[in-house]
Amino acid sequence: MVVLHYLSQITVGEYNIMLRIRLSRTGAKKQPSYRIVVTDVEAKRDGRIVERIGYYNPRTEPTEYRIEEDRALYWLSVGAQPSDPVRRLLDKQGTFERLGRLRKGEDSDALVAEYMGLEIEQEIGTEAVGTAVAEAILTMDEEE
Repeated sequence: MVVLHYLSQITVGEYNIMLRIRLSRTGAKKQPSYRIVVTDVEAKRDGRIVERIGYYNPRTEPTEYRIEEDRALYWLSVGAQPSDPVRRLLDKQGTFERLGRLRKGEDSDALVAEYMGLEIEQEIGTEAVGTAVAEAILTMDEEE
């Protein structure tokens, strides 16, 4: 029996692997919280990961989640496929709309800045945009 995967193969070193963005469960018994991770499609649910890009807590009201937009855009652009729950979170966040604009040629730093709510003028160079995005990320990490 042949199982077909509709995932893109990504070369890491000398290996070709298919990547998936999915949830990895954490938390105590009957108190789930999840990490949003990029992993090999054949890895176990809580097994080896490539990168952790966010978290999701369904137990809060409203549900709390945070996905690093720049990393999500990167992994989606190189072919990683999201699971259905992660796809819904990315849709809610607007990542797929920005991914389409990234594929059409828009600058990724400007798209991330738009997600974070930063005002960026067109005359500013890409280096200044990158600096503004990095500063916003640092301040968000300090708040946590």
